[in-house]
Amino acid sequence: MQQPLVSFSTPEELRVALWPPHWPRTFPAKPNDVDIFQKLVDRNLPPLVSMRAMGLILGVNPKLITAMARFPKGNYRAFMMRKKSGGERTIFAPRVFLKTIQRYILRAILETRPLPLYVNGFVSGRSIVTNGKTHRAAPYILNVDIKDFFDSINEATVRQLFLDFGFREHVATSLARLCTYQDSLPQGAPTSPYLANLAFTPVDEEIIQLCEKSDLKYSRYADDLTFSSHQKITRKFLTPLEFVLRRHGFKINPKKTRFAGPGQARYVTGLVVNEKVHPNRELRRKLRAMFHRAELDPMKYRTRSKELLGWASFVKSYDADLGVRYLNIAKGL
Repeated sequence: MQQPLVSFSTPEELRVALWPPHWPRTFPAKPNDVDIFQKLVDRNLPPLVSMRAMGLILGVNPKLITAMARFPKGNYRAFMMRKKSGGERTIFAPRVFLKTIQRYILRAILETRPLPLYVNGFVSGRSIVTNGKTHRAAPYILNVDIKDFFDSINEATVRQLFLDFGFREHVATSLARLCTYQDSLPQGAPTSPYLANLAFTPVDEEIIQLCEKSDLKYSRYADDLTFSSHQKITRKFLTPLEFVLRRHGFKINPKKTRFAGPGQARYVTGLVVNEKVHPNRELRRKLRAMFHRAELDPMKYRTRSKELLGWASFVKSYDADLGVRYLNIAKGL
């Protein structure tokens, strides 16, 4: 979690900078500013009573921050990315300066609010492996994908999230505009995954209630919803699930809905879920061959050391002993 004051050692230093008591410049506090300032400090949040406060904290002209919030178009670049399912999607990635501000919002504000254990996507210490372990050894699995997940979350929803943190309306509006583009969450922004998780929290809570009635386990990785049970999961469960999702502005992607039972391959976020959680056999073979070659000819793989370290860490998350062995090979390159 990022230190919320950045340029200041204490809240009092920021308070004095915001409202200097002496000439040459005096910025008197507006009604309730001081109270809101202290309430945010008490919550370990940056006391953003205005965009001027954010500018002081980050050492940036607040007019520039306000301009980025009001006129975001020039602060994003667009590019196409292929979908695994085929076709392409447009990615809007923030340029460096806006991205820096978004990272500050993520670390200093959003990540102060913890997420439930059943949320595994884009949460520190959690992964597709922890997501899969929720359903380990379950004989029945249901995979559901939410269509256009980020696009379904608009600026008004994001603004309400910041209001819920305790920020005033004009600050919440500016923060929402800094984190949205074309009235939705841009897929290339560092704030988007965590904001999506927070925005989906009321839906998660209703889904948990549905699961308790049907004796199902539930986990979510971004837009991938997984349900498991020791009893057969029927299509009837989709009716109340779709009702909850639609009421909150989300839709199921029917092409990706998948039921699996005994004798069928059971996958959760790309991993095989049986007695153990691991990738499919093809990927395990590829990794075994790659690390074997790297061990025999380390010079050939030296330029790929970061890639191999990443793979080794991934393997370690589901097979500690094998992961340690692969890490030793990667570190020896």
